Amino acid sequence: MTQPHGLRERKRRQTRSRIVDSATSLVEKHGFDNVTIEEICADAEISKRTFFNYMESKDEAVLGTLPVAFDEDRLAHFVDTPSDNLVHSALGELATLMSELHEGDNDEFRARINQRRRNIIAKEPSLALISFTRYRELAAHLHDAISRHLEKHPGDRRLQGLSDGEEATALVSLIRESLFFSNARSTDSCPSTDDLLELWTDSALQLTTLSKGLHW
Repeated sequence: MTQPHGLRERKRRQTRSRIVDSATSLVEKHGFDNVTIEEICADAEISKRTFFNYMESKDEAVLGTLPVAFDEDRLAHFVDTPSDNLVHSALGELATLMSELHEGDNDEFRARINQRRRNIIAKEPSLALISFTRYRELAAHLHDAISRHLEKHPGDRRLQGLSDGEEATALVSLIRESLFFSNARSTDSCPSTDDLLELWTDSALQLTTLSKGLHW
């Protein structure tokens, strides 16, 4: 008998949460290199095949999922829709993606996982390089999306002395630094899409305010 869609989705979220809970707990206790995927699967009471239905790697289970690309519909909407603030538009799309990824997580669970991840990276700073690599993948995707948007909507440009690609690079740099800055400021809660977007855009605002106050 086929399960109702809502029940299937709830079970999927529960399974994903178990994987993340097991992965972060084991790695916090024993170290990243000392924990295998097989051990995570045993602790979460799932098969290895099930693990890879939810995670691309141990890295993702331990450090979290970073959306590195818009889906086809979201990308088309971003490219086609005029915007007077592309940083805000891009952050809005990313906030929605992040909220969808963590839909169903309660505040207590999210706080516990976030704290474990902070502890893990504090003990093993080299793991931060993995996160940085994923941010580079996201930056490359955003650069392509923003370049296509600027080509289609030249009126949305702000740096007239630069090429579309150069302005896209500048915008992606601000987006990336806003995300980094937000990570340093964030709480252990599980923010909604609106709360996440507010945090990210405020970080972008603080960075641009700082830049405007500098004399060159």
